Amino acid sequence: MIWLFILFPIVLVSGIAIYFEKKSGMTPPDLTEHAMKMDEADKNNNVNKNSGGS
Repeated sequence: MIWLFILFPIVLVSGIAIYFEKKSGMTPPDLTEHAMKMDEADKNNNVNKNSGGS
C-alpha cells in the first residue's frame, strides 16, 4: 500500500509531462540551419582575426 504513495506522484507527473510535450508539438532544431550560422560565425571570426588590429 505504501508503494502507491511513492509510485502515484511519479506516474502523475510523468503523464502530465508527456501530455504537454505532445500538446506543444515541439520539434528538434533544424541542424542544417544551425550549421550554416556556425559557418558564418567562423568566417566572421577569421576575418576579425586576420584584420591586423591591436
